[in-house]
Amino acid sequence: MLTIEDYIAKRKKEDRLNEYNLNDRMENIKTCINYVFEYYNQYLDITQMDEQTVLNNERLEKYRNNISRYDSEIQEWLVDIYDEHNKKLDRSIINQLKKDELLLLYSSDSEFRS
Repeated sequence: MLTIEDYIAKRKKEDRLNEYNLNDRMENIKTCINYVFEYYNQYLDITQMDEQTVLNNERLEKYRNNISRYDSEIQEWLVDIYDEHNKKLDRSIINQLKKDELLLLYSSDSEFRS
């Protein structure tokens, strides 16, 4: 992500803005102010996707902490399912085990087919 100074410098190069041209002084001021508005209204809004990624990572980390009592391989399997399907499978398994003591679980297609 660019800083505001870098963003303005980039936009000045793209638009070939000559800031030393005194005849276009007012137009240059207006253009530079528009760069600042663009930076905050458009460029930073694009980074909301990055923010969503951070929020998703925080959500997954919180879930990982909740299931920390399980083996690391099982944790990864549960977190992958939670990330992909938004389902906390550990709760479903616990509820199923309350109903019936026997629960066959397969974590891969090859296990299921054998």
